[in-house]
Amino acid sequence: MTATLVTCITTVSAITLADDYSFSDLIENIKEVASFINGWLPKNIVVRTLFYGATAVATTRLVPVLLRRTSFFKNVEIQSRYFHRSTTLPELLTIKSELLSELQDNTHSLPLNEEDKLVILELNSGGGSNISYYPDECVYIATDHWEGAKDFLEQNFQEESRLVLDRFLLTVPERLISVPDNSVSAVVCFHSLCSSSNVNLALLEILRVLKPGGKMYFIEHVKTKDIFSSMWLTQLNFAIQMTVWDCHYGDFGSQIKRAGFSETHISERTLNFKGIRMMGPMQGLAPHIYGYAVK
Repeated sequence: MTATLVTCITTVSAITLADDYSFSDLIENIKEVASFINGWLPKNIVVRTLFYGATAVATTRLVPVLLRRTSFFKNVEIQSRYFHRSTTLPELLTIKSELLSELQDNTHSLPLNEEDKLVILELNSGGGSNISYYPDECVYIATDHWEGAKDFLEQNFQEESRLVLDRFLLTVPERLISVPDNSVSAVVCFHSLCSSSNVNLALLEILRVLKPGGKMYFIEHVKTKDIFSSMWLTQLNFAIQMTVWDCHYGDFGSQIKRAGFSETHISERTLNFKGIRMMGPMQGLAPHIYGYAVK
């Protein structure tokens, strides 16, 4: 056993990382840095323990960032993308159906365009999994920051003749520059604010493009309010990983209330993931808000 271990160490030490720089050189450099830090730290054992503990935790949490292109973490990214755009969870489908029933039944009182048509702007549309909720002959504008969404969307619209695909915009929610002011009847914002680097700006953009009396329909996963609960710890644990996949937990309900809408109607629900295979980072997406806001 000892001979095998020595052989492995010798083999690893001989690995060349670059010209005139081997793995053993890297180890020596790391030792020098560690020795410098150890000499720099105060002698207090509590301080040293806290520092080394925090360093170990931070290093562990950065592993998914460093290995994000490997097959395992790629699968988490795919599941996250699916959840945000095309999920078939029964609870979410029920919420969608309730929220968009007035669009689906065409019983809404939303402002129309000059041609008396409803104009719907959907953020992070994916392949268009929500178009079945929209009324016939409405004008549909889709946006997404994921480049693959366009191909899926155009493929679905080859089979969808009820709606008019006005255009697809490869952009994030806070950059709706090409959409004119006061031009949209409704904005559908399902699991979209979490991908925005500036949620307040995204909400201002939504207000800008909405016609007076227009609505933003939203479903968003949010940061839990129960501090030190198992959900709070789960979200804290996986916060860095979710950021890598363009997602973060936020207090989106409060931000929507402060954005400047004339009315806001917000409900809360924690989704039940029991019996559903969800990878670790996805478990923190259970707390949700949903509702609508009127310009």
